[in-house]
Amino acid sequence: MKNRIQLAAACAVLLAVGLACNFSTANMSSFKVGKDKAVTQEATSFKAGETLYGAAVISNAMSKTTVKFYLSADDVKGMTKGEVIKGSNVDVSVPDGGGTATYSVPLPGNIPGGKYILSADMHNEAGEKKDGKTVAITIEAGKAPAPTPETTDDSEDNSTNSDDSN
Repeated sequence: MKNRIQLAAACAVLLAVGLACNFSTANMSSFKVGKDKAVTQEATSFKAGETLYGAAVISNAMSKTTVKFYLSADDVKGMTKGEVIKGSNVDVSVPDGGGTATYSVPLPGNIPGGKYILSADMHNEAGEKKDGKTVAITIEAGKAPAPTPETTDDSEDNSTNSDDSN
C-alpha cells in the first residue's frame, strides 16, 4: 500500500510539472502572409505597389508579448542579404494569454524585384526573443510610371480673341 501512495504522489508531481511547462511556454503557433488584411489566402508572390499582410498567432502567453515584424532582402540585385527594407519594421503588442499580431506594409512602387524574407520575432516582457518564424516571398519589380502627356485646352483661352464685329 505504501508503494502505491508513493507512486501516485510521484505521478501527480510529474503531471503538475508537465502541465506547468506546457501552459507557461509562450510560442508562435503560426505565421501566415497574404494579400488581404485577414490573410484568408496565403501568398508568397507580390508586385511592387501591393500591400503585404502578415498574421502571427501567439499561444500560451502568460504575460504581454511583442511581435517584431520586418522585411529584409534575401536575393535582391543591388542590396545586401539581410538588409532591412526601410519602413518595414513594426512592433505589435499581444496581450496576456496570446492572440494574433497583424502586420501590413505597402510595398513601394520602386522596390527592386527579387527574393525577400518577412520575419516575425516574438519577444517577452523583458525583451528577450523567445520564438520566431519567417516566410520567403518574391516581389516583382515595379515599372517606372509612364510620362503623362501635357494637354492644352485652348477653348478657354480668350487672350487672342479678336472681335471684328464692331
